[in-house]
Amino acid sequence: MQPEHAPSVALSGRLADTRPRLALLTRGLQRVATLDALLPEWQLVRSARPRDADAVLAWGQRPSAETARDWAQRRGLTLLRAEDGFLRSLGLGATCPPLSIVLDDRGMHFDASAPSRLEALIAAPCSAAQQARGERLQRAWVDARVSKYNHVRDGLPAALLPSAALGPVLVIDQTAGDASIRGAGADATSFRLMLEAALDEHPRAPIWLKVHPDVIAGHKRGHFAALPAGAAGRIVLIADDVHPPALIEACQAVYVVSSQMGFEALLRQRPVRCFGLPFYAGWGLTQGALPR
Repeated sequence: MQPEHAPSVALSGRLADTRPRLALLTRGLQRVATLDALLPEWQLVRSARPRDADAVLAWGQRPSAETARDWAQRRGLTLLRAEDGFLRSLGLGATCPPLSIVLDDRGMHFDASAPSRLEALIAAPCSAAQQARGERLQRAWVDARVSKYNHVRDGLPAALLPSAALGPVLVIDQTAGDASIRGAGADATSFRLMLEAALDEHPRAPIWLKVHPDVIAGHKRGHFAALPAGAAGRIVLIADDVHPPALIEACQAVYVVSSQMGFEALLRQRPVRCFGLPFYAGWGLTQGALPR
């Protein structure tokens, strides 16, 4: 997917950079300070009209990404799409650049309607060595107690310490309009159905409804301006920042539409019920996913 790192050669007493050139056409991409460190095999060209390039970088499926796609197509260049990595950063996206990215030359992992490199890798057989490496990475992730965002201390606040014998069920909200919702074949109605299913399928368990960190920070809005009539007494609305590992480990099951927290729950061996088709669903690991 990415080129071999080409050695530099001496040219007129100077070292010539022989790495392939990756065009960053938009101001948003050009301002991501960590891209040089994350893509060391590429020579990044920050220009709206680069004179020459070997490939073009787009961010996800934003309108600016389609502009980059069209620019690449007109010139017969490879288009690479980037998105926040699964272990993204310490802080939120508004204040902290990504410390990891997903780079895909086929599509985007959150768009189930089209192929992606990650989907192809999941479907491909694994060698014994790859299987062992995957298990080590899973253990390292769980043992390190990390998540996509890591800006709050680990542990549950006293108000959330489970007091009932039956553990709570965790329901995950997302920001309205998130591309991963549409990409998973879901919409705003999916969130209402998800909460209703959690209430119906776990009639004696408390329901923890987790609001997205960007909603808490006031940057975006979620899907639950009001709770279902008659169910408010069973629902604990978690509108404060809590580190996801602590929430997942305290719960008996996790309900998601397309949130990455479903993937993190699978890493921690919790049952996951999906109301969309995120990248980790449809492989026999989750319940209720749309057909892949």
